[in-house]
Amino acid sequence: MKVLFVTQYGMLAASSRTRVFQYLPYLQAQGIQARVITVLPDRGLGGSQLQVTRSPWSKLAYYLWAAWRTFGCGLQVWWVARDAEVLFIQKVIFPAPVRWLLRWRRPPVVYDFDDAIFTTEVRRRHWLAAWKQRRNAAGLPAMLRLADHALVENEYTAAFAASCCSRVSTITGPIDTQRYGAGSPPPAGRDEVVLGWIGSATTLPYLELIRAPLARLGRRFPHVRLRVIGAASVELEGLPVEARPWSLEGEVEELRSFDIGLMPVPDDPWTRGKGGYKLLQYMASGLPVVTSPVGINCQIVRDGETGFWARTSEEWEERLARLIADPALRRGMGQRGRAAMEAGYALELSSRRLGEILRQVAGKEVV
Repeated sequence: MKVLFVTQYGMLAASSRTRVFQYLPYLQAQGIQARVITVLPDRGLGGSQLQVTRSPWSKLAYYLWAAWRTFGCGLQVWWVARDAEVLFIQKVIFPAPVRWLLRWRRPPVVYDFDDAIFTTEVRRRHWLAAWKQRRNAAGLPAMLRLADHALVENEYTAAFAASCCSRVSTITGPIDTQRYGAGSPPPAGRDEVVLGWIGSATTLPYLELIRAPLARLGRRFPHVRLRVIGAASVELEGLPVEARPWSLEGEVEELRSFDIGLMPVPDDPWTRGKGGYKLLQYMASGLPVVTSPVGINCQIVRDGETGFWARTSEEWEERLARLIADPALRRGMGQRGRAAMEAGYALELSSRRLGEILRQVAGKEVV
């Protein structure tokens, strides 16, 4: 069976890597031939990380380049798709002329999106953010109406997809368990405890939500430090902070250097649509986690068993203090988290499910 995949980004972007590229070897083993067209290649990834509120004109230039690429790739997809049995579109919102072309000559379509792209991550009023939200508010339903099957990360985004598409499936994550492995126990005599966070410039502001409890913990526990991967460092009075650049090759090793994984997020329409990928990375690495109980985070983390939920500043401090002071608690939660991740979010399991969905959409019998 031939499937044409259209990705929003290249391999270095987490959404395209986890929702398409990591599946390809597994799908090939199932007899599925894949061709990939990427709209925004890795060389343009930096533009996606620009913050609208800080670099509006640079962001506008990025949006114009992205619009040009989307239209051109849309025409290419329309032409190439005639040889495919399924067209899998990951997150791309094609302009109206391309959608019109695809309506009368295309194979069945699976449309995949991993974030709540019907809203925006920018909560402050800004003309560029408002323009993007209006575009997505019209474009996403149009893409879903074009699709025969929608694929999403969680129940929140599934509810939106179901309003425009009759068939919706949910696949969260997933995580390549062969690539991510639990780290070795810290060497005997090591007193340092590393609180770890991995992300990008667009999500770094979420760490501000726990600035106060982190500073208090730094004063209570002199051997604790914060390690930030993938974004600029933050200044915290009383707590040493170390920032390291992200790389695909070094990502797993960096995660293994953590003792506790952090995922603070606000509760808003954007974050309720997140897929909890940070949590899955931490748990795959055998780490205990502390997270805001928002959206799918409540499903991924069993409070008190595989990690802790923390709503308030006081809860963040209390939960983290317990983990800092108790290595056995950290190990036990980490082991249970790894087992839960393998049982529900492993790439091998999700690959089989995706293969079944693709065959069903193509009208082929599922074995």
